[in-house]
Amino acid sequence: MIAISKEEKDVISKRFPNVHIVRTMRQKSKRHHYFCEESRGVMNYLKEARNINSPKGGGNNKHRAK
Repeated sequence: MIAISKEEKDVISKRFPNVHIVRTMRQKSKRHHYFCEESRGVMNYLKEARNINSPKGGGNNKHRAK
């Protein structure tokens, strides 16, 4: 199981209707979290969606050839 945000949960449940998503703290509480099964399609979607905001290439560039 992998932790996901509420926005990611909404998109995943629309794109992958058969994927199992669990919410902790069932009663009305602000302490809940969402978890999703690690299927291939979902993991590929999360990888792409979470890398949109990060810089391309990321990490340390001091070893790059000039």
